Amino acid sequence: MYYLSEAGNPPKQRFIDPIKDRYPTLPFYDERHFQDMYDIMSVEPVHEQDKVMMGMLASLGIEKGKPFAPDETAKRAMRQAAIDVWFYLQDWFDHFPKDKLYWPDRHYASLLMTDKNREFKFSYEDRIDLIGRAAEYFWCTYMPKVLSDTPATQYMMAMADKDGKPLEAGKLYKIEVPAKMPVKQFWALTIYDRATMAFIYTDSGRTTLSSYNLEKMKKNTDGGVTLYVGPKAPEGLESNWIPTRGKRPLPAMRFYGGTDALNNKTFKLPDFEEVK
Repeated sequence: MYYLSEAGNPPKQRFIDPIKDRYPTLPFYDERHFQDMYDIMSVEPVHEQDKVMMGMLASLGIEKGKPFAPDETAKRAMRQAAIDVWFYLQDWFDHFPKDKLYWPDRHYASLLMTDKNREFKFSYEDRIDLIGRAAEYFWCTYMPKVLSDTPATQYMMAMADKDGKPLEAGKLYKIEVPAKMPVKQFWALTIYDRATMAFIYTDSGRTTLSSYNLEKMKKNTDGGVTLYVGPKAPEGLESNWIPTRGKRPLPAMRFYGGTDALNNKTFKLPDFEEVK
C-alpha cells in the first residue's frame, strides 16, 4: 500500500513476522487513556451518537486540531476518573442484569450484547444507553454492524457458577462439555482475565481448548469431556485443563457455525461448577 503519487516509484514493502512478539493493545486505566483518546479522535471522524461526548471531552482539552497538554492537576483527576470507571464496570459485570442472560436458568451472557435494534450503537430516538454501550465495549472491541438471528459465531461468557456466585481467582472450576455441541464447524473454550479481558499468559502458552484437541483429552463415558479451569490441574487431567495463574477467570465458550439448537436456545450449555 502506498500513495498514488508514488505509483511510479513505489516504496519497498516492509514485512513483519509477529509470531514471537507480543503487542500491547489493551487500554490504559489511568491518565494515559485520555492521551489515547486524543490521538484517536484527532484523526477519526465523529459519529452522530458521539457528539455529546465530544463536547464533554473538549472541556478537558481533547479537541481536534488543538494540542492536548493537561497540567498535573488535570492528570491526577484523569487518573482517578479512569480507575473509577474500571471499578464501576467490574462491579456492573459482578451484578450482571438477569434479563441479559442468554438462558434464564443459566449464567451465561452473549459477548455480543446488542441494543434493542440488534445493533451496537445503543442510540435511540429518546436517549443513548451509555451504560449498555460502555459495558459492551469494555470487554469487546470489534462487533458486526447488525447481529443476525443466526450469527456465524457466538461467544457465551460465564458470568457466574451454577450457584450464581461470581468466579473467583485461585479456585478450580469445571464444565461438562456435551459430546454433541450445537456447531457446524467447531467449539472452543478460551479463558480470559477478568481484570483485563485479555488472555492469561502462562509458560504452557495454553489459553484455549477446543474440539480440535479432543483426541488428546480424557473423555467421559458419554463421549463428552470435562474441562478444568484454575491455577492447578487435577491429577492426571492436564490435557483437560486451562491454567489461570491465580487470575480471576472469564471463560468464553465460543461456538463457530452455531446450529438452530443454539440460536433458538433449545440447547443449553451447563454452568461451571466449583471443584471442592
